[in-house]
Amino acid sequence: MQSKGFVITTDAFIALTLLFILAVVSFFFISNTSIESWNNVDLVLASRDESALLEKSLALENAVLRDSTEPITELINASPQAICLEVSVFSQSDLNTPVMYALKASCTKSFSEVVVSQRSFVVNNGSSVNFFVARIGAWYK
Repeated sequence: MQSKGFVITTDAFIALTLLFILAVVSFFFISNTSIESWNNVDLVLASRDESALLEKSLALENAVLRDSTEPITELINASPQAICLEVSVFSQSDLNTPVMYALKASCTKSFSEVVVSQRSFVVNNGSSVNFFVARIGAWYK
């Protein structure tokens, strides 16, 4: 019986040693994860949410029809204070020159990293249908 207890004790010691090594390796990899990588995920989600909000509330379409950035500006100014947003609207015929541009109040275009999402939308103006692309940029203040 003495050798049987020795085998169980050795087995338990090896298991605890492996568990300790696994915990140390796990903590090492977790400690190397930076908070900035999670912030980028938050910015991507905020940018996508804002683009969906602008389209679903018809702010993009109304802005193009009125030729005014006011509907867009109202919504982006209501976003969280820590996040800056800019919205550029491009016509399908020229994706290099925006037909309108809106920047959130109290934000300046000074950032170290920006996340950009795009959303296409259609404007029905009587008998004509025009396609546009909204490019939403997001960054932290």
